[in-house]
Formats: sequence, C-alpha cells, structure tokens
Amino acid sequence: MGSNRLHHVIPEIIERDNMKQSFREVTEDLEDEIRERYERKKESIVRSLQKKIGNGTFRVTRYHEFWTKDGPKMRKIQAPPVIQRIGCNAIMRVVERHLYPTVIRTSAASIKGRGMHRLYRKVRTDIRHDREGTAFFYMCDIRKFYESIDQDRMFEYICTRIKDPLLLPMLENFIRLMAKGLSIGLRSSQFFGNILLSRLDHRLKEVERVRYYYRYCDDFRVLAGNKRYLWRIRDIIHEEVESLGLAIKTNEAVKPIGEGNDFLGFVDDGEHSRIRKRTKQNAARKLHKVKSRKRRQKIIGSFKGMAKWGDCGHLYKTLTGKNMEDLGEVNIRMAYKDGKKHFKGKDVGPRELERRPFVVVDFERDVTPRRERVEYERNIEEAKAQGKDPGMVREPVKKWVISLLFDGKPRKMWTGIQENKIILEQMEKAGKIPFFASIVADYESGKYPFYTLTSATALGFSKPDDKEVERLIKQFNMSTSVRLNFSER
Repeated sequence: MGSNRLHHVIPEIIERDNMKQSFREVTEDLEDEIRERYERKKESIVRSLQKKIGNGTFRVTRYHEFWTKDGPKMRKIQAPPVIQRIGCNAIMRVVERHLYPTVIRTSAASIKGRGMHRLYRKVRTDIRHDREGTAFFYMCDIRKFYESIDQDRMFEYICTRIKDPLLLPMLENFIRLMAKGLSIGLRSSQFFGNILLSRLDHRLKEVERVRYYYRYCDDFRVLAGNKRYLWRIRDIIHEEVESLGLAIKTNEAVKPIGEGNDFLGFVDDGEHSRIRKRTKQNAARKLHKVKSRKRRQKIIGSFKGMAKWGDCGHLYKTLTGKNMEDLGEVNIRMAYKDGKKHFKGKDVGPRELERRPFVVVDFERDVTPRRERVEYERNIEEAKAQGKDPGMVREPVKKWVISLLFDGKPRKMWTGIQENKIILEQMEKAGKIPFFASIVADYESGKYPFYTLTSATALGFSKPDDKEVERLIKQFNMSTSVRLNFSER
C-alpha cells in the first residue's frame, strides 16, 4: 500500500480532547466510588499516558480474566487495569477513525455509527425490496475466531496498513498480549478482527460483485436468487478464511429465506422479522422472576429497544402488558443542562454553502462552539496549574448555530453576523421556519468575506418538495413539529 499507509498520528492520539474522551469511555461504567477515585487523579493519569504514548513506550502489561455468558456460550474475557485500558482506547480511537472508513458499509461489528440494528435494517430492507434476488441465503461463522488468529500474520497485515514507527510497537503489544490469539475484551482486538477480514469483504464486493453480503464480526450472510451461486461464494469464503489460518464452523448452510434467516438477533423469513426464540425466553424468565418495579422497567426498556426493530408489537404486549408506541407518535422536547438546543449533523462552513440551496430547519442563539469551549476549558486548567487567576482567561465568543438540511443531510452552520441574526429572528417571529435559502458572499466589506443568508430561488434554484423536506426532517429527528408549505428566504 506504500504511501497510503497510516503514519504520524501520535500527536492526534495524545491530543487532550482525545485523552479525555478515552478517560470518560473507560470510567463511565465503573461503580460510583471507584469512578470518583479515578476522577480525582484524572489530570495526572492523562499527563502520564500522554508522555508514554508520545514517546512510544506505552504497553499493556497485565490483565485479569473472568467468565461471562454470551447467549448460550461462556467466554473468557481479559481485562487490563483501568489506566492501561484508557491508554489503549486513546490509541484505538484515532486508529479506528482513520482506517474504519476503508471497511465496507455492510460490515458493522464494533464500528461507531453502524451497529447491529442498523445492519439488521439494511438486511431487512434488501429482502423486502428484492424478494426474488434474496430467495436463498448462505450462513456461516468462524470457529473460535479471536482465539485462532495467528499473531504473526495479524501483525504483518497491520504493517501493510500502518507505518508509524512509534505506533506499531504499541499495536504489536496489543496483538501479542496473549500467548495465543487475540484478547477478548481489549478494544483493539475488535478492530484487528475487522481489518483482518476486510480483505475478504473487498474481494466479495469489488471482485466477485456480490450484491447482498453482510458481516457482523465473524458471522457472515450472503443472499442470492439461487443456491448454485451461493455455493460458489461459499468456496471463495472458505479459500480466503483458510488463507488466514482460520476455519469455518461445520454448521454452515444454504437455505431458502422462508426457513428463516437467524442473524443479528432476529429471524427473518422474507415476510416477517421475529426476535430470536432464546432472546424472547430470556426476557420472559426475567420478567417472571423480577419483582422490583425499577428492575422490571429496565428489562422492559431493554427488550423494547430490540423489539421495535421487528414485527414484535403483539409479543411485546404479551410479555409486558403494554402497547409499543412509535417514536414518531410521541412529541418529545429535548432538554439539556445548558438550556440550549443541540443540533445533529457535521459543521459546514458558509464558503461551502455559497450559492448552493439548503433548508433552514431551526436555530439557537448564543452558543459556544465545541472547539472554542474545549480550548477555553484547557486554558482555565492551565491557569490553575500555573497558579494564575482563571478569571483572567478570555471567555470564548458566543455565536448563533443554524440547523440545516443540505444535500439531503443534517448540517450545522455557525454565524456571528448581525444581518443573519435579524433574518432568523424575523422568520421565527413570522412563523416561517423551516425556510428555503442560500448564502452569498460580499468580498468588498473588509478583510474577510461577509456571508449572509439570501433567497435561493433568486439564484435560480427551485424549492424542494414539501413532503420530501418533511420526510427528511422526521427521518433525522431534526424538529418535533414540522410545518408544511415552508417559506423561502
């Protein structure tokens, strides 16, 4: 892969915000007393890890093991000390951010933003939209996946993707932590497994042109219109898996979809999706045994979180005695501690929006951008550490944030320009939000361009369909009340 290999990411790993996020991810599930103990030592822990990761000497040196039940199986989990887990998380957060975009979209295990339910919805949608092309499915998984991964082969493969001389020895430490295979429980192992199997994913999708292929960790599904094709793909999967020193379990099969595709916690027969029998039985047993109202509510909430994705309304009512409402039927107002609206989507700059159409969905006044807030908090901490008066640190400038629909996706634009604030307030007062708009730039007003909201139709753009705007706003849950026949600025 040559120059495309990942390198020079240590500064990104030891960046303060990444270290704090890693600290929070690891400690948030600890018992309150233990979490508070680590919180008191947070600054010294972060500084120590920054130093070790920065010079490449960080290592996971020990772990304790325990057994946990995963469905019908018992798994032995390795758990390093909390501080070493924080360091591992900090490294893997950045590595994953750079390399997970190379993993195909229908692979979902442990990848942020994808998840089991999202992949399940993709499978279900494909089956419903092409019943003839998904009449049969091939199912298989790998025998003792993590325990069977060859460490030398794994590290050699990582070296084809990464060339950072400080980072590689730390990743090799994660790979060789156990005497054999990869540790179950260390965050890095999930990443290594996904990257190792991505070669197979890309061959099936890009070389063999398999249309309906899905993977969740080491659990595979391929759908097609005939069995002969699936058996050919089966041979390719075996070839690739065996080349990695791994083996497919003997319970593999090619079946008609009507017999039920048991995948991702659901059984889909092409017409209906039902929760797996074992999951239903476990939920029923727990609800029968548990008497505590608080505990029952937690079990019901967990079961509902899964049941809502399948055709399980009757089952849910049978077990809980309650009807399952759809989120779209409930009027929810989001309330945050700072009293401000928090919008979805990535930031988009006015330059990118210049003379391009979008829909203004909502806005909020006097908000501090996250990057500036983090920098302000960092400066406060540095002032305290140096014995200076924190009150002398300049507070960040508050801006207005605008929630947009741009290119069919939710986006956020920040503005401090008075003209834009006046436009937003007038449109809000007139009850004309959402509205159709664009951005124009005045390059003569000063050192920097002056970006203001303007009419999109005046620039030659046609207003989008009301129903499509309503659908997108509801899909992304951008507003609790959608007004049809929205205005145009």
